Amino acid sequence: MIRHSDKTLLERLERAEIAAWGDFYRAATPTSASACGLGVAEEAGTLAVRAAAADVLGLNRVIGLGMERPASEASIDRLLDLFAGEHVPRFFVPVSPLAQPADIGTLLVARGFEHYNNWVKLYRDTSAPPQVSTDLTIRRIDEGEAPAFGRIVASCFDWPEPAAGWVADLIGRDGWRHYMAFDGASPAATGALFIRDGYAWIDFATTRPEYRGRGAQSALLARRVRDAAELGCDGLVVETAEDTPEKPAPSFRNQLRFGFQVAYVCPNYIYRAPNDSP
Repeated sequence: MIRHSDKTLLERLERAEIAAWGDFYRAATPTSASACGLGVAEEAGTLAVRAAAADVLGLNRVIGLGMERPASEASIDRLLDLFAGEHVPRFFVPVSPLAQPADIGTLLVARGFEHYNNWVKLYRDTSAPPQVSTDLTIRRIDEGEAPAFGRIVASCFDWPEPAAGWVADLIGRDGWRHYMAFDGASPAATGALFIRDGYAWIDFATTRPEYRGRGAQSALLARRVRDAAELGCDGLVVETAEDTPEKPAPSFRNQLRFGFQVAYVCPNYIYRAPNDSP
């Protein structure tokens, strides 16, 4: 695990993710933005993204709070007003080790948040990935296969149907690479890579239920590690659910098998609007 004193590396990992999420929202066409109720706001290094038409917690979040400037009651209240103004029923704030003040969790709880769960940030260098075996074909895709990519991601993540078009808007955008696994001509699984300041952020890892257990995600991950190396990246970063006895996280274990190391555990704080049930 990274020492909290290694501020430079921690900042690079966080900034890569902030850049990726911000670009995802900015990539949306006006049609997608309207259908999903999208919005992006930045203040002092803090990124707030929202999808007001989708009550999906992962799409309504605040990243980087307290990193560039210590969080305060006033800055948290501005975030609350921002999401309330768009009628977002709930959103969450992942807290990195760089967040200030040191008692930021206590500050969030005092403003109506509660600890929800933990995610884990992992990273690795670009050394060769393990050998993997799959009967599926892995390749990078372009705009022609964007609709299929978007449909698989939205369906597997249980996002509302309009989000499929929004995800498809990303394909072909500068800084991104998108991949799919195919069974013949049939798309089976997805994965994406976003490069910023020497680090490759990876996400959008989904597999259609009928193709699970055939090595798609391992093969997609290996391809992205190799591509990140070829592109001269210093490393890769990914975020997964925490692996616990109560809630096993296969993705977390897969990342460890691929040489990823735990950078830190990130507590997530959730805010529910007063009329939103737990």
